[in-house]
Amino acid sequence: MSAVTLAAATPATLRSRMLRAAGWLVGGNISSQALRLLSNLILTRLLAPEAFGLVAAVNTLYFALVMFSDLGVWQSVVKSERGLDSKFLGTAWSVQLLRGVLLCAVVLVIALGLRLSAGAGHFQLGTVYADARLPPMMAVFALCALLQGLESMKLAGAQRALAVAYLARLEIISQVLGTLVTLSLALTTHSVWSLLAGTLVATGAKTALSHAYLPGPNCRPCWDRPSAHEIVGFGKWIFVSSVIGFLAANGEKLILGASLSTSSFGIFSIASTLMMALMGVYSSINGHVIFSALSESLRSDTQNAARIYTRVQQLADVFLGVMAGGIFMSGHWVVHFFYDARYQQAGWMFQWLGLGMLAVRHQVVEQLMFAKGHPAWVSASNALRALSLVLLVPAGYAWGSERGAIVAVVLSQFVSWPVALFFKYRNGLLTWPSERVWLPALGVGMLAGWALDTGLSVIFK
Repeated sequence: MSAVTLAAATPATLRSRMLRAAGWLVGGNISSQALRLLSNLILTRLLAPEAFGLVAAVNTLYFALVMFSDLGVWQSVVKSERGLDSKFLGTAWSVQLLRGVLLCAVVLVIALGLRLSAGAGHFQLGTVYADARLPPMMAVFALCALLQGLESMKLAGAQRALAVAYLARLEIISQVLGTLVTLSLALTTHSVWSLLAGTLVATGAKTALSHAYLPGPNCRPCWDRPSAHEIVGFGKWIFVSSVIGFLAANGEKLILGASLSTSSFGIFSIASTLMMALMGVYSSINGHVIFSALSESLRSDTQNAARIYTRVQQLADVFLGVMAGGIFMSGHWVVHFFYDARYQQAGWMFQWLGLGMLAVRHQVVEQLMFAKGHPAWVSASNALRALSLVLLVPAGYAWGSERGAIVAVVLSQFVSWPVALFFKYRNGLLTWPSERVWLPALGVGMLAGWALDTGLSVIFK
């Protein structure tokens, strides 16, 4: 079987491919997150908290636009029976290119809108959105939109075939190049622009490598109406889900950007970076391996898909439960040991964000919703989370300032559980084996975290 050709597989073959893919993803993400964390530790000594606040705001606004224009092109290639057809791939690439051009234009309009709004006094002085450096930094990210639109469809083909080794190597190479540029410029200029330069280099490297490094035939942009109809038909639900999903996962940053100072927002971004260092591994496996494996198993054996789901859910619950409990009880020590006094407030933020790891356990069943062709369920789940953020975060901030807002962020992540449980019930997946692991895992994590916190407190206090 070639790296990009998806052939029919027995359960045992699929299982072995999942394990190999997960192994590459875990190894690649551990390397990636370690590199990101190491560079972050160095950069916090070269740059002020305001720099991280500005870049976090740019990333949040840009990522919002990316998600608001998501048509699920990759998911369509992975899911479709025609996903390897040259006309389907060419049409998918055309859709991606058009999206990149439109996204670039919208980014420039948003940058202009930020400049005019700040000049008119629409934002509170001292907050992130009122910072004069934000609009030009946002405009630079328009180039990222064009570069991402030019990425090869061989990326989607590799994901479909679970050829994760190629994807992992590509991500690491791109990240290393971007990190080297960022660190070099930060060391010589101590400017926030070094962070953006590194992002542009990493994005450009990924696009170039997607064409030159990944195996498989090159496709040309084309327009096949049946393929376009299938992509857009599936993508409209991905679009709705992505918009609501972004608001559910990152809505608090949009809200806090109008309330927190640039420095405080930068400290919050450090806590979020630490959180993503842990969640990156899980999220990649969930999006690249689990979705692809469930899609393939549903095409061949529905009963096997249910067994795969239950086993994967158990493994996810062990990881998320133990990590959530441990971080909630002792996560502040990470900030204490690795960051200077300017960033110590990130410690308690990291603890509460860590507890929220348990809330995402139902991302596994959300991948099954996508694989079964029911993305509307994911949209409903994300809508509840987004609505709770809009209501709870401002209320939490009014009640308890930054701490109240962070607690509200964590609580809002749990409100979508009823939707996932009802979906599982309707599809015969709400079983004792799929639900028995998460609570004991959380208890074990909290006990271990308490023991670690107690021991470190005796030694260092």
